[in-house]
Amino acid sequence: MEVHHHSHHPKKWKEYITEFLMLFLAVTLGFMAENVREHQIVAHQTESVIAQLYHELQKDTASLHKIDLVHDKQDTATIVLENYILNTDLEANKVNFFYLHNYLCTREGIFETNCIALDQLKFAGILKNVKDSKLRDCIEKYDLKLLQLKDRTEREVDFMNRYMDDIRIAPFDYYFRTARDTSDSFINVKGSTKSSALINYRNKTWDFVLNKTFLPDNLTLKAFDKSIYLNRMLQLNGIRMSTDIIQKNGIYKAGIELLQNIERVYPDINSVH
Repeated sequence: MEVHHHSHHPKKWKEYITEFLMLFLAVTLGFMAENVREHQIVAHQTESVIAQLYHELQKDTASLHKIDLVHDKQDTATIVLENYILNTDLEANKVNFFYLHNYLCTREGIFETNCIALDQLKFAGILKNVKDSKLRDCIEKYDLKLLQLKDRTEREVDFMNRYMDDIRIAPFDYYFRTARDTSDSFINVKGSTKSSALINYRNKTWDFVLNKTFLPDNLTLKAFDKSIYLNRMLQLNGIRMSTDIIQKNGIYKAGIELLQNIERVYPDINSVH
């Protein structure tokens, strides 16, 4: 039986070049496709975090606007309270004094940011993917303003922790400040819960909306050091007002500017989830 052997001719150098080019092209296209895919993933992740920041920032600016109104109200309440203590018969105005005292001793108006997306941008390295320089600058500016406001807020919290417990109980007994159904021992304390009061000041009367406050029928004004009390309340108001200036002129403006730039760079931001 005759066996036929097939002869293999050596490839020409042009064939090697062609195969090399085809292989190189395939690898290059695969690399480019993977690079494009990775770029799309990064862009989508960045846009998703920016969308989260956008919605959290809307809550921040709304909260800052509300706190601005609260601080104005606290400033007015402090002015009226000061007038009662310095210029009027406090016993005759003890009910209004009680309302204002309770209102000013609360921690209303302390700002807490909703922007947790800022931490993602900073610590997950996503901020570097924001290519628009103005938007990136606005993000960094708002973050800096938040840090500055945090210092002011901590000052107010520290002041209240140090002094407000003593101030709160200085003019009145607070044995009656309890929920209606918590204990039988308070069942004989009669009074009413008020959420607004007609405050008289300099021959004017207006409806002052307050936090819900229990007003006992038998309200007793204690002897207290009016000078120390008023100094503390004025100090607290000064801290609040200085914080308010930062909010009005700094962080609120920075927040609005950041919102506008997010809308500029991502016009469809409201449709991103």
